Amino acid sequence: MKHMSRLAAALALLLTVSLTPSALAQGTAFQYQGQLICSGAPANGSYDIQFTLYATNMTGVTVAGPVTNSATAVSNGLFSTTIDLGPGVFTGSNCWLEIAVSTNGANAFSTLAPRQKIMPVPFAIFANTASNLVGTVSASQLSGGIPATNIIGTIPLAQLPATVITNGASGVNISGTFTGDGTGLTNVNATTLAIPLGMALIPAGAFTMGDNLDGESDAIPTNVYVSAFYMDVNLVSYSLWLSVYYWATSQEGYGFDNAGLGRAVNYPVINVDWYDCVKWCNARSQHTGLTPVYYMDAGFTQVYTNGDVTPYVNWSANGYRLPTEAEWEKAARGELSGQRFPWGNYISESLANYYGNTTVFSSYDLGPYNGFNTNFSTAGSYVSSPVGYFAPNGYGLYDMAGNEMEWCWDWYGTPYGQPTTNNPTGPASGSERVFRGGFWASGVDTQNIYNSPHSANRYEWNPSSINYSGQEWWSGFRCMRGH
Repeated sequence: MKHMSRLAAALALLLTVSLTPSALAQGTAFQYQGQLICSGAPANGSYDIQFTLYATNMTGVTVAGPVTNSATAVSNGLFSTTIDLGPGVFTGSNCWLEIAVSTNGANAFSTLAPRQKIMPVPFAIFANTASNLVGTVSASQLSGGIPATNIIGTIPLAQLPATVITNGASGVNISGTFTGDGTGLTNVNATTLAIPLGMALIPAGAFTMGDNLDGESDAIPTNVYVSAFYMDVNLVSYSLWLSVYYWATSQEGYGFDNAGLGRAVNYPVINVDWYDCVKWCNARSQHTGLTPVYYMDAGFTQVYTNGDVTPYVNWSANGYRLPTEAEWEKAARGELSGQRFPWGNYISESLANYYGNTTVFSSYDLGPYNGFNTNFSTAGSYVSSPVGYFAPNGYGLYDMAGNEMEWCWDWYGTPYGQPTTNNPTGPASGSERVFRGGFWASGVDTQNIYNSPHSANRYEWNPSSINYSGQEWWSGFRCMRGH
C-alpha cells in the first residue's frame, strides 16, 4: 500500500436493525459499509480490511479481534462487508471499532482514524448463537406456517414481533436454539420473522390521528385506519444517504437538488428537500433490488430519477417510500393514543433533542434547562444528535420527536382522512408538503414557528426548500416499506 499512509477514510456503520439491549451477551455479526479514498481519489480493487474492537476511543483494552476480511471488493471507493467478532462481545457497554487496510495479500496494514463508536447492541445484527437466551413467547406471537428449510441456525427472541394473530395455543417456551425440522412449531409464517434489517413492523389498525391537547387547530382528532408497514427505526443517517447517493449519481444517472449534509456519519442527513428524498427512496429501492415506488408516468414504466415533479405512486410496490402523514403519526405514537409525545405527556432533555421552555410550559416540559439541549449545543450551526441516541418509542423507533424534522408524502391540508380515512394519502394537490416531528430548535409550543415535537403537530413547507431565513439545518427524513 504505497499511499496507504495518506488514506482519508469516510467509513461508516450502516445502521439497520435496532434490537432492545439485553443484559445477556449475544454472539453477533453486523454489516459495515464505507468509502475508501486513496490519494484523494476513490479506491478500486481488492483490499484486506482488518477490524479490532476496543474498550475506549484511544488506547485501551482490546475487546475483540483483530478480524481480517480478505479480498474485500472496493468499487468507486464503496465497499460493504460483514464483521463477525464472535460471541460474548456486546454485553452492555460502548465499544470502539478500529479499522486497518492493506492491499490484498500485501500484509502491510495502515491504521485509519478515528475509531468509531459502536453502541451496546449494533444495528445491522444477526444472532450467531443464542444458547444463553431463555424466555417465554406467548402463543399469540406465533401464527401461520414456516417450512422446515427456513429454520437454519438460530432465531433470537428479540426478532419475534410483539403483535401477530394468535393461533389459540396456551403458550410456547423457547430456550436455547431451534434445531431439527421444526417439529412442534405450528402456524408460524416465515414472513412474520422477516422484518427488514433496520426497520420495525408497525401493525395494522385504527388509531386517533391528531389531538387538541395544546391548541393544534389543524389536527382535529379523527379515527383513521392504517395497514401494516415497516418503518426505518432511525432517521436516514448521513452515511446511509451517501452510500446510496454516490451509487445513484455515479452509476444510475440520478440528479439531486442537494448533496445533503451531516454533522458526522452517524448523525441524520440534513439539507435535503422533498424531491431529493423521494428520488433517494427510489435509488435505495433499486440499490437493494426492490421495485421503486415513484414514477414519471401513470403506467409505472419510467422511474422518477430527475427533476422536481409530483410523481405517480405505485402504492403496491415493495420498495422504499416516504410515509404518509397518517403512517408517520401512527408510527410516532407507538401505541400511545392521545399523548403529547411518543413516550407520554411529558418531555425532557433526557428524552429528546429539542428547545426547552420550562418557564412557560412547566406543566409538561421538565427541562431541566431552557434553550438548546445542553448535551448537543455548540457554537456552530449544527446541534443535531446522533441517530438512536435517545430511547425508542413503543414500536422501537428513535427520534420521532426532535432532532430533525421529517418529510412526509402528503400535501398539507385539512381535515384529516383525505381522500378516505382508510389509508389516507392526503389531499390530491397543494403547494406545500408536510413536515413532522420537530427538530433540535423546536420548542414545545404547538404554535412555534420552528414546529413542535408533539406527535400531532404539523408543519407545512415548500417541497423544494431546505432553509428558513437562510438557516439550512433542519430537514431530514426516514423511509418506510409496505408489509
